[in-house]
Amino acid sequence: LVGREQEVAGLTRLLDDPARRLVTVVGMGGVGKTRLALQAAMAQLHTFDDGVYWVSLSGMNSPERLARVIGEAVGLAFSGSQSDEAHLFEQLRNKEVLLVLDNFEHLREAATLLTRLLGAAPSVTLLVTSRERLHLHGEWLVDLAGLQLPPANATPGEWESSPAVQLFVQSAPRARGHFMPDAGERAWIEQICTLLDGLPLGIELAAAWSRLLSFEEIAQEIERDLAFLTSSLRDVPARHRSLRAVFDHSWGLLSAEEQRLLGSLSLFRGGFGREAAEQVAGASLPLLASLLDKSLLRRDPATGQYDLHDLVRQYAWGKLEQSGEMGHVRRAFLGYFLSL
Repeated sequence: LVGREQEVAGLTRLLDDPARRLVTVVGMGGVGKTRLALQAAMAQLHTFDDGVYWVSLSGMNSPERLARVIGEAVGLAFSGSQSDEAHLFEQLRNKEVLLVLDNFEHLREAATLLTRLLGAAPSVTLLVTSRERLHLHGEWLVDLAGLQLPPANATPGEWESSPAVQLFVQSAPRARGHFMPDAGERAWIEQICTLLDGLPLGIELAAAWSRLLSFEEIAQEIERDLAFLTSSLRDVPARHRSLRAVFDHSWGLLSAEEQRLLGSLSLFRGGFGREAAEQVAGASLPLLASLLDKSLLRRDPATGQYDLHDLVRQYAWGKLEQSGEMGHVRRAFLGYFLSL
Protein backbone atom coordinates (compact mmCIF):
# COMPACT_ATOMS: atom_id res chain seq x y z
CA LEU A 1 0.00 0.00 0.00
CA VAL A 2 1.61 3.24 -1.17
CA GLY A 3 1.04 6.65 0.36
CA ARG A 4 -2.11 6.04 2.42
CA GLU A 5 -0.65 6.47 5.90
CA GLN A 6 -3.01 9.31 6.87
CA GLU A 7 -6.04 7.51 5.47
CA VAL A 8 -5.20 4.26 7.31
CA ALA A 9 -4.66 6.17 10.55
CA GLY A 10 -7.96 8.04 10.17
CA LEU A 11 -9.86 4.85 9.35
CA THR A 12 -8.29 3.09 12.34
CA ARG A 13 -9.42 5.89 14.66
CA LEU A 14 -12.99 5.52 13.40
CA LEU A 15 -13.00 1.74 13.82
CA ASP A 16 -11.53 2.02 17.32
CA ASP A 17 -14.50 4.13 18.44
CA PRO A 18 -17.40 1.86 19.51
CA ALA A 19 -19.85 4.70 18.80
CA ARG A 20 -18.94 4.68 15.09
CA ARG A 21 -20.20 1.33 13.92
CA LEU A 22 -20.89 2.07 10.25
CA VAL A 23 -17.95 3.45 8.28
CA THR A 24 -18.13 3.83 4.50
CA VAL A 25 -15.05 4.38 2.34
CA VAL A 26 -16.36 6.30 -0.68
CA GLY A 27 -14.54 7.11 -3.91
CA MET A 28 -14.56 6.70 -7.67
CA GLY A 29 -13.68 3.36 -9.23
CA GLY A 30 -9.97 2.56 -9.23
CA VAL A 31 -9.08 4.93 -6.39
CA GLY A 32 -8.05 2.11 -4.03
CA LYS A 33 -11.02 1.69 -1.67
CA THR A 34 -10.68 -2.09 -1.46
CA ARG A 35 -6.94 -1.98 -0.80
CA LEU A 36 -7.36 0.64 1.93
CA ALA A 37 -10.17 -1.30 3.61
CA LEU A 38 -8.09 -4.50 3.50
CA GLN A 39 -5.15 -2.75 5.17
CA ALA A 40 -7.40 -1.25 7.86
CA ALA A 41 -9.12 -4.58 8.46
CA MET A 42 -5.80 -6.38 8.91
CA ALA A 43 -4.91 -3.87 11.62
CA GLN A 44 -8.11 -4.84 13.49
CA LEU A 45 -7.51 -8.60 13.60
CA HIS A 46 -6.76 -8.60 17.34
CA THR A 47 -9.29 -5.92 18.27
CA PHE A 48 -12.55 -7.79 17.62
CA ASP A 49 -12.87 -10.84 19.88
CA ASP A 50 -14.96 -12.88 17.45
CA GLY A 51 -13.12 -12.02 14.28
CA VAL A 52 -12.83 -9.84 11.19
CA TYR A 53 -14.62 -11.07 8.07
CA TRP A 54 -14.25 -10.02 4.43
CA VAL A 55 -17.46 -10.07 2.37
CA SER A 56 -16.90 -9.55 -1.37
CA LEU A 57 -20.05 -8.27 -3.06
CA SER A 58 -18.70 -7.49 -6.53
CA GLY A 59 -20.32 -10.49 -8.22
CA MET A 60 -23.62 -10.35 -6.34
CA ASN A 61 -26.61 -8.93 -8.21
CA SER A 62 -29.48 -9.96 -5.92
CA PRO A 63 -30.01 -7.56 -2.99
CA GLU A 64 -32.34 -10.08 -1.33
CA ARG A 65 -29.39 -12.49 -0.92
CA LEU A 66 -27.28 -10.04 1.11
CA ALA A 67 -28.04 -11.59 4.51
CA ARG A 68 -27.11 -15.06 3.25
CA VAL A 69 -23.88 -13.87 1.60
CA ILE A 70 -22.79 -12.13 4.82
CA GLY A 71 -23.68 -15.21 6.86
CA GLU A 72 -21.77 -17.55 4.56
CA ALA A 73 -18.70 -15.31 4.80
CA VAL A 74 -18.91 -15.57 8.59
CA GLY A 75 -19.26 -19.35 8.33
CA LEU A 76 -22.95 -19.76 9.13
CA ALA A 77 -25.04 -22.63 7.79
CA PHE A 78 -28.56 -21.66 6.70
CA SER A 79 -31.35 -24.16 7.23
CA GLY A 80 -34.72 -24.48 8.94
CA SER A 81 -37.76 -22.26 8.89
CA GLN A 82 -36.06 -18.97 9.87
CA SER A 83 -35.49 -16.32 7.23
CA ASP A 84 -31.88 -15.65 6.25
CA GLU A 85 -32.06 -12.24 7.90
CA ALA A 86 -33.46 -13.55 11.21
CA HIS A 87 -30.87 -16.34 11.30
CA LEU A 88 -28.01 -13.92 10.63
CA PHE A 89 -29.16 -11.51 13.33
CA GLU A 90 -29.59 -14.28 15.89
CA GLN A 91 -26.12 -15.70 15.25
CA LEU A 92 -24.40 -12.31 15.45
CA ARG A 93 -26.44 -10.93 18.36
CA ASN A 94 -23.73 -11.55 20.96
CA LYS A 95 -20.70 -11.49 18.66
CA GLU A 96 -18.02 -8.81 18.54
CA VAL A 97 -17.05 -8.79 14.88
CA LEU A 98 -15.96 -6.45 12.12
CA LEU A 99 -17.63 -7.10 8.77
CA VAL A 100 -15.95 -5.59 5.73
CA LEU A 101 -18.51 -5.29 2.91
CA ASP A 102 -16.58 -4.62 -0.29
CA ASN A 103 -18.19 -3.04 -3.41
CA PHE A 104 -21.64 -2.18 -2.08
CA GLU A 105 -22.66 0.47 -4.64
CA HIS A 106 -24.90 -1.80 -6.74
CA LEU A 107 -26.85 -3.06 -3.69
CA ARG A 108 -28.41 0.23 -2.58
CA GLU A 109 -31.84 -1.39 -2.25
CA ALA A 110 -30.47 -3.62 0.52
CA ALA A 111 -28.78 -0.86 2.52
CA THR A 112 -31.46 -0.75 5.24
CA LEU A 113 -30.54 -4.34 6.17
CA LEU A 114 -27.31 -2.90 7.56
CA THR A 115 -29.27 -0.60 9.90
CA ARG A 116 -31.33 -3.54 11.12
CA LEU A 117 -28.20 -5.62 11.62
CA LEU A 118 -26.56 -2.92 13.73
CA GLY A 119 -29.71 -2.68 15.83
CA ALA A 120 -29.95 -6.43 16.36
CA ALA A 121 -26.23 -7.04 17.02
CA PRO A 122 -24.86 -4.23 19.25
CA SER A 123 -21.22 -5.37 19.05
CA VAL A 124 -21.01 -5.63 15.25
CA THR A 125 -19.11 -2.95 13.31
CA LEU A 126 -19.42 -2.50 9.54
CA LEU A 127 -16.72 -1.22 7.21
CA VAL A 128 -18.16 -0.68 3.72
CA THR A 129 -16.51 0.28 0.44
CA SER A 130 -18.73 1.89 -2.18
CA ARG A 131 -18.69 4.35 -5.06
CA GLU A 132 -21.71 5.97 -3.43
CA ARG A 133 -22.59 6.82 0.18
CA LEU A 134 -25.30 4.65 1.72
CA HIS A 135 -27.46 7.48 3.14
CA LEU A 136 -28.02 5.70 6.45
CA HIS A 137 -28.27 7.15 9.96
CA GLY A 138 -25.01 6.77 11.84
CA GLU A 139 -22.91 6.48 8.67
CA TRP A 140 -19.38 7.92 8.88
CA LEU A 141 -17.76 8.74 5.55
CA VAL A 142 -14.14 8.44 4.48
CA ASP A 143 -13.91 10.22 1.12
CA LEU A 144 -10.95 8.74 -0.77
CA ALA A 145 -9.17 10.80 -3.43
CA GLY A 146 -6.21 10.03 -5.68
CA LEU A 147 -2.64 9.70 -4.43
CA GLN A 148 -0.74 12.88 -3.63
CA LEU A 149 1.05 14.45 -6.58
CA PRO A 150 4.43 16.22 -6.49
CA PRO A 151 4.21 19.96 -5.72
CA ALA A 152 4.87 22.49 -8.48
CA ASN A 153 8.60 22.85 -9.20
CA ALA A 154 9.32 19.88 -6.94
CA THR A 155 12.87 19.15 -5.86
CA PRO A 156 14.19 15.63 -6.66
CA GLY A 157 13.47 14.64 -3.05
CA GLU A 158 9.89 15.95 -3.19
CA TRP A 159 9.37 14.22 -6.52
CA GLU A 160 10.56 10.86 -5.18
CA SER A 161 8.45 11.15 -2.01
CA SER A 162 5.20 11.77 -3.92
CA PRO A 163 2.95 8.69 -3.44
CA ALA A 164 1.64 8.93 -7.02
CA VAL A 165 5.19 8.92 -8.40
CA GLN A 166 6.22 6.14 -6.01
CA LEU A 167 3.41 3.91 -7.28
CA PHE A 168 4.37 4.52 -10.93
CA VAL A 169 8.08 3.92 -10.28
CA GLN A 170 7.30 0.72 -8.37
CA SER A 171 4.89 -0.53 -11.06
CA ALA A 172 6.90 0.23 -14.22
CA PRO A 173 9.78 -2.24 -13.54
CA ARG A 174 7.32 -5.14 -13.73
CA ALA A 175 6.93 -4.28 -17.42
CA ARG A 176 10.34 -2.92 -18.43
CA GLY A 177 12.78 -4.05 -15.74
CA HIS A 178 14.69 -1.86 -13.32
CA PHE A 179 15.34 1.70 -14.46
CA MET A 180 16.62 5.01 -13.13
CA PRO A 181 14.58 7.87 -14.65
CA ASP A 182 16.55 10.85 -15.88
CA ALA A 183 15.30 14.46 -15.59
CA GLY A 184 13.30 14.27 -18.82
CA GLU A 185 11.64 11.00 -17.86
CA ARG A 186 10.81 12.34 -14.40
CA ALA A 187 8.95 15.22 -16.02
CA TRP A 188 6.89 12.86 -18.16
CA ILE A 189 6.16 10.52 -15.23
CA GLU A 190 4.91 13.54 -13.29
CA GLN A 191 2.77 14.53 -16.28
CA ILE A 192 1.25 11.03 -16.44
CA CYS A 193 0.41 11.06 -12.71
CA THR A 194 -1.08 14.55 -13.05
CA LEU A 195 -3.24 13.58 -16.05
CA LEU A 196 -4.55 10.69 -13.96
CA ASP A 197 -4.99 12.92 -10.89
CA GLY A 198 -3.20 10.32 -8.79
CA LEU A 199 -5.74 7.56 -9.56
CA PRO A 200 -3.95 4.34 -8.49
CA LEU A 201 -5.57 2.02 -11.04
CA GLY A 202 -4.83 4.47 -13.85
CA ILE A 203 -1.20 4.79 -12.74
CA GLU A 204 -0.72 1.02 -12.67
CA LEU A 205 -2.34 0.59 -16.09
CA ALA A 206 -0.20 3.40 -17.54
CA ALA A 207 3.02 2.00 -16.04
CA ALA A 208 2.35 -1.37 -17.66
CA TRP A 209 2.68 0.25 -21.11
CA SER A 210 6.29 1.28 -20.44
CA ARG A 211 7.38 -2.05 -21.97
CA LEU A 212 6.33 -0.76 -25.41
CA LEU A 213 6.17 3.03 -25.16
CA SER A 214 8.25 5.87 -23.81
CA PHE A 215 6.84 7.87 -20.93
CA GLU A 216 6.21 10.76 -23.32
CA GLU A 217 4.19 8.49 -25.61
CA ILE A 218 2.18 7.15 -22.66
CA ALA A 219 1.23 10.70 -21.61
CA GLN A 220 0.20 11.54 -25.17
CA GLU A 221 -1.94 8.41 -25.47
CA ILE A 222 -3.73 9.18 -22.19
CA GLU A 223 -4.59 12.67 -23.44
CA ARG A 224 -5.82 11.22 -26.74
CA ASP A 225 -8.09 8.38 -25.62
CA LEU A 226 -9.20 6.91 -22.30
CA ALA A 227 -9.51 3.46 -23.93
CA PHE A 228 -5.70 3.29 -24.05
CA LEU A 229 -5.55 2.37 -20.35
CA THR A 230 -6.17 -1.37 -20.41
CA SER A 231 -4.57 -4.51 -18.99
CA SER A 232 -4.41 -8.07 -20.34
CA LEU A 233 -3.60 -9.61 -16.93
CA ARG A 234 -5.77 -12.67 -16.31
CA ASP A 235 -5.74 -12.41 -12.51
CA VAL A 236 -7.21 -8.88 -12.45
CA PRO A 237 -11.01 -8.55 -11.99
CA ALA A 238 -12.74 -7.71 -15.28
CA ARG A 239 -13.98 -4.40 -13.87
CA HIS A 240 -10.35 -3.32 -13.29
CA ARG A 241 -8.84 -4.39 -16.61
CA SER A 242 -9.46 -0.96 -18.12
CA LEU A 243 -10.48 2.48 -16.97
CA ARG A 244 -13.30 2.38 -19.48
CA ALA A 245 -14.67 -0.72 -17.73
CA VAL A 246 -14.48 1.15 -14.41
CA PHE A 247 -16.46 4.08 -15.79
CA ASP A 248 -18.89 1.85 -17.69
CA HIS A 249 -19.82 0.26 -14.36
CA SER A 250 -20.37 3.65 -12.71
CA TRP A 251 -22.34 4.94 -15.73
CA GLY A 252 -24.63 1.92 -15.59
CA LEU A 253 -25.58 2.77 -11.98
CA LEU A 254 -26.84 6.25 -12.98
CA SER A 255 -30.40 7.19 -13.82
CA ALA A 256 -31.09 8.56 -17.32
CA GLU A 257 -31.33 12.07 -15.83
CA GLU A 258 -27.99 11.71 -14.05
CA GLN A 259 -26.37 10.40 -17.24
CA ARG A 260 -27.69 13.39 -19.21
CA LEU A 261 -26.40 15.84 -16.61
CA LEU A 262 -22.95 14.27 -16.34
CA GLY A 263 -22.57 14.31 -20.11
CA SER A 264 -23.57 17.98 -20.26
CA LEU A 265 -21.17 18.96 -17.47
CA SER A 266 -18.28 17.52 -19.49
CA LEU A 267 -18.23 20.77 -21.52
CA PHE A 268 -16.76 22.56 -18.52
CA ARG A 269 -12.98 22.38 -18.37
CA GLY A 270 -11.88 23.30 -14.88
CA GLY A 271 -14.24 24.55 -12.20
CA PHE A 272 -17.77 25.82 -12.64
CA GLY A 273 -20.40 27.33 -10.38
CA ARG A 274 -23.87 26.12 -9.50
CA GLU A 275 -25.54 28.82 -11.61
CA ALA A 276 -23.51 27.88 -14.70
CA ALA A 277 -24.37 24.19 -14.21
CA GLU A 278 -28.05 25.09 -13.87
CA GLN A 279 -28.17 27.36 -16.93
CA VAL A 280 -26.05 25.19 -19.23
CA ALA A 281 -26.94 21.66 -18.13
CA GLY A 282 -30.25 22.08 -16.30
CA ALA A 283 -28.61 20.89 -13.07
CA SER A 284 -30.89 20.87 -10.04
CA LEU A 285 -29.42 20.82 -6.54
CA PRO A 286 -30.58 17.22 -5.88
CA LEU A 287 -28.94 16.03 -9.11
CA LEU A 288 -25.67 17.77 -8.27
CA ALA A 289 -25.81 16.23 -4.80
CA SER A 290 -26.44 12.80 -6.32
CA LEU A 291 -23.38 13.02 -8.58
CA LEU A 292 -21.32 14.19 -5.61
CA ASP A 293 -22.53 11.22 -3.57
CA LYS A 294 -21.58 8.89 -6.43
CA SER A 295 -17.98 10.23 -6.51
CA LEU A 296 -18.39 11.51 -10.10
CA LEU A 297 -18.44 15.21 -9.25
CA ARG A 298 -16.27 17.16 -6.81
CA ARG A 299 -16.89 20.38 -4.92
CA ASP A 300 -14.35 22.71 -3.34
CA PRO A 301 -15.92 23.81 -0.02
CA ALA A 302 -13.68 26.90 0.08
CA THR A 303 -14.91 28.32 -3.24
CA GLY A 304 -18.17 26.47 -3.83
CA GLN A 305 -16.90 25.54 -7.30
CA TYR A 306 -17.59 22.14 -8.82
CA ASP A 307 -15.34 20.17 -11.14
CA LEU A 308 -14.96 16.75 -12.77
CA HIS A 309 -11.94 14.49 -12.53
CA ASP A 310 -10.41 14.87 -15.99
CA LEU A 311 -10.83 11.16 -16.75
CA VAL A 312 -14.52 11.35 -15.80
CA ARG A 313 -14.87 14.43 -18.02
CA GLN A 314 -13.22 12.65 -20.94
CA TYR A 315 -15.52 9.64 -20.53
CA ALA A 316 -18.67 11.75 -20.13
CA TRP A 317 -17.70 13.84 -23.20
CA GLY A 318 -17.72 10.66 -25.26
CA LYS A 319 -21.19 9.80 -23.94
CA LEU A 320 -22.42 13.31 -24.79
CA GLU A 321 -21.15 12.92 -28.36
CA GLN A 322 -23.01 9.61 -28.68
CA SER A 323 -26.24 11.08 -27.30
CA GLY A 324 -26.78 13.53 -30.17
CA GLU A 325 -27.26 16.36 -27.65
CA MET A 326 -23.84 17.97 -28.16
CA GLY A 327 -25.13 20.81 -30.37
CA HIS A 328 -27.94 21.74 -27.98
CA VAL A 329 -25.68 21.74 -24.91
CA ARG A 330 -22.95 23.69 -26.71
CA ARG A 331 -25.43 26.41 -27.68
CA ALA A 332 -26.57 26.67 -24.05
CA PHE A 333 -22.93 26.80 -22.93
CA LEU A 334 -22.00 29.55 -25.39
CA GLY A 335 -25.18 31.51 -24.67
CA TYR A 336 -24.57 31.49 -20.92
CA PHE A 337 -20.97 32.69 -21.14
CA LEU A 338 -21.66 35.30 -23.83
CA SER A 339 -24.36 36.73 -21.55
CA LEU A 340 -21.95 36.64 -18.63
